[in-house]
Amino acid sequence: MMKHLRQTRSLGIGVQLTLWYTGIFALLILLFSLIFYITMQAFLASGVDSALQLRAQQIAGGVSSENNKIVIQDVTGELPGLDTATPLEHGATAKQTGGSNGTIQQDVNIGILVRMLDVKGQTIYVSPAFHALSLPPISFTDPLHGSPWQGTVAAHDGQQVRIYSVVLTDNGTAFGVLQVGETLAQLTTTLQNIVLALLVLVPFVLLLGAFGSYWLAKRAFRPMLYLTRIAREIKAGDLHRRVPVPLHKDEVYDLALTLNEMIERLDQAFMQQRRFVADASHELRTPVTVIRSITDVALEEPQSLEECVEALRDINAETERQGQLINDLLTLARTDEEQMPLDSELVQLDLLVSDVVVVMEPLAVERGIKLQFQETEAVTILGDTTHLIQMIMGLVDNALTYTNAGGTVTLGVSIHANSARLVVRDTGVGIAEEDVIHIFERFYRADTARSRVANGSGLGLALADWVIRAHGGSIAVESTVGQGSIFTVTLPLMLSTPSCLTP
Repeated sequence: MMKHLRQTRSLGIGVQLTLWYTGIFALLILLFSLIFYITMQAFLASGVDSALQLRAQQIAGGVSSENNKIVIQDVTGELPGLDTATPLEHGATAKQTGGSNGTIQQDVNIGILVRMLDVKGQTIYVSPAFHALSLPPISFTDPLHGSPWQGTVAAHDGQQVRIYSVVLTDNGTAFGVLQVGETLAQLTTTLQNIVLALLVLVPFVLLLGAFGSYWLAKRAFRPMLYLTRIAREIKAGDLHRRVPVPLHKDEVYDLALTLNEMIERLDQAFMQQRRFVADASHELRTPVTVIRSITDVALEEPQSLEECVEALRDINAETERQGQLINDLLTLARTDEEQMPLDSELVQLDLLVSDVVVVMEPLAVERGIKLQFQETEAVTILGDTTHLIQMIMGLVDNALTYTNAGGTVTLGVSIHANSARLVVRDTGVGIAEEDVIHIFERFYRADTARSRVANGSGLGLALADWVIRAHGGSIAVESTVGQGSIFTVTLPLMLSTPSCLTP
């Protein structure tokens, strides 16, 4: 069973739809044929019953009772072998007609089936073919009690015959029972012909339905196959292409839009990756070039001990910068692979900010910038101390980097709407509106004034953004060119994760 299911699943969608459509169509045709057969059987049977009732009414209309004598008038054609000119005495038996050899005709298919009985059950008249039937007593007693009887009996040769039995009355007084019958041979033949026609037509219709379903499935999937072919042609280096979007807003339209959105995201991802590789190569090449220049100068010209020490210090500074860049790149690579679980512990955010201000203050004094910590409020959150310090230092370093001498960088911690809020304000060069949405991208540096800084890897804000998101927080930026920027970090006061944090 499972093997057949796996084989079915391996078929194409068009073939699977054809099989499903054909199966459902076959079920519907079978149901229709069954309902049609039952309906036709009931209709034909109802027609036979109506004909019998009409015949009984015609015969009963010419039969009456006069002085205990049953008089039959104007129905000679309905009652062969009976001379209506001579009234039948009550209880008399009519003459039976025979064949050429004198035997009674007992073929229910020849002649009519009529029998007339008096109230005592004595046969007054019976047609020759009626002798082939055996009727139950209820067919006589029910009409006398006021209920016409209808039923199906079997003849001596096995043929089915439909019987209608009704009481004969004169001025409300019952004087006999009339029974008429009709063979069901024609009805059976008609039903057999219907079954034969269905057996011939149903397979043919199913075959046409299967071909039609397959054609419709192929036609319906033709646009999707076209989209698939175009999507296959779009390679990594050709992501500027898009699949065509149909005019009609159907399922194929939604699929085309989804594919284009996916290709757009892939294009942006590849562009970001290429830019990342190029920027990383540039950032890594710069300290290497500086180190090589220092060593080339030191090797070409005689150097004093002091000059050699100074060269070594420069080399050490560049290697330290290169090492920090490599560490940042490794950290970001691990965050991309979600392999950087964070510790979860209670952290007093205001104390962390205060410590960072103390550490960064010498750098601010060296650059002639005033670094201050205001709007402090005791705030406790759940997080990773090391990475939170890295995030705060990244934001402060960014503010100091892009603030001119004589400017001010202000930090504040508070609680707002059940969240911890860290605000870093600076009076620096500001950020253009079109650059704000890109500043958290790796190695991104805006043009003009913000590109004037040669130091830094361009990864500080990217790392800070990751740390904030890993702690379930968010960061917002407000900036005006020439007036400064405001970075607002919002962190939850308590996280539900018990052991580690993930971005």
